[in-house]
Amino acid sequence: MIKTFYISGRQPRGGVLQTVLRTLVLVAASIFALFVFAASAAFAFFVIIGVLVLGLVTFSVLWLRAKLLGRPLMPNAKMWSYEAFTTMQETAGRQDDMKSDGPILDARQTPDGWSVETD
Repeated sequence: MIKTFYISGRQPRGGVLQTVLRTLVLVAASIFALFVFAASAAFAFFVIIGVLVLGLVTFSVLWLRAKLLGRPLMPNAKMWSYEAFTTMQETAGRQDDMKSDGPILDARQTPDGWSVETD
């Protein structure tokens, strides 16, 4: 059994009535604490549901707008679209075809550093 030590060194007076009242206050405080916990959990739940619904409505409106108008919300930001990827591939292929080797330079090391002959 648990033994309680009182700070003042004296045991409380009042006997059975004080023990019953103390128990009732403890039970009432526990019920109130559970009520506050449940209320705060319900509030947090409704906040989370509200944020999710707001996000879903925003996404739906923007998606529907893009489908009806046939253009994205930000037409300049096409970095991750399929069209931008294929355009980059075609542009890179054309640049490879247009490259020329240019003149061949012969570099050799001299006491003053590296020297390049351009003739």
